[in-house]
Amino acid sequence: MKRLKIRNPLADKSPEDRTILAICLGFAFIFWLLVKFSKEYTVVRTVDLHYELPQGKAFVTPPPESVLVNLTAQGWYFLVAGIMGKHYDLAYEVNDHTVFNLSPTQIRSDLDDLVNDKEVEITNLVFDGVRIPLEGQEQVLLPIRLFQELSFADEHHLADSIVLSPDSVWITGPISQVTPLSYWATDSLLLNNLSKDYEGQLTLRVPEDGLRIAPEVVQVKVPVERYTEKSIFVNVEVVNPLADSIRLFPDKALIKCVIGLSHYNDLSPENFRLIADLNKTFIREGKNTVPLELVAQPAYLHNALITPRATEFFVIKPNENLPTSESQ
Repeated sequence: MKRLKIRNPLADKSPEDRTILAICLGFAFIFWLLVKFSKEYTVVRTVDLHYELPQGKAFVTPPPESVLVNLTAQGWYFLVAGIMGKHYDLAYEVNDHTVFNLSPTQIRSDLDDLVNDKEVEITNLVFDGVRIPLEGQEQVLLPIRLFQELSFADEHHLADSIVLSPDSVWITGPISQVTPLSYWATDSLLLNNLSKDYEGQLTLRVPEDGLRIAPEVVQVKVPVERYTEKSIFVNVEVVNPLADSIRLFPDKALIKCVIGLSHYNDLSPENFRLIADLNKTFIREGKNTVPLELVAQPAYLHNALITPRATEFFVIKPNENLPTSESQ
């Protein structure tokens, strides 16, 4: 393939010719700017609205935070305004009345004063006016409720409760909006295949218009550990005995439970309460049988299985000996 050569059209010109050409282009550009920016343009601008409420008062419904307006002026005005980063802001001091009124006429008048330029015309204002009642403002401290979706790696589980810091949030807003609230929710905590502790930030649910929350972010700690299985014998306690002397056979049961490694050596029979409620007696195969119930166990256990699920009971007569679970 032949190489394509890009020929510079000014290569054959003298330096003087190049200078004259550059000057001509510069004058042409200036003339173009003068013509372009001397024309009138209509642009849409956003006017931000700010309100200063009396102490202890709030809007029943949120007022508009901004309005749109069409401004017509020469291009020079918009060029200078853009270079200077001009913003359009209107502030209103709300009187301690029962209703706050703001009309399009008031907005237009205040905007004229803000622009303060006879060469600028407000050709259209997108605002119908507002009439908003006022009511008392309330601030309450509410508990934070965590919404979570967690999954764990094999043989791992929560080591303890998930910790939020802080665990409550201040809610400020109109009484009618604040009073029905009993808690404040977090965004969903989504964690997969956890095999170690997790610490991070979690945002709270964005409040509705008219409400403010503090803080907006909380720290969350998810304690994770490996778990294993442990078996332990626990004595059975007789409840509601039918006679003065009752014997159970067996009088102990084996409890198999899933437990985190951090609590493995802490677990003992004293951590459980296993009962046989004789009010729940039933006869099976000619024997007096009562189910076993685990009514107390450590909170850090994930599940517990009792073996056997039931035991037999006997009314003991004087000098009568019955086998026990130790002599099985």
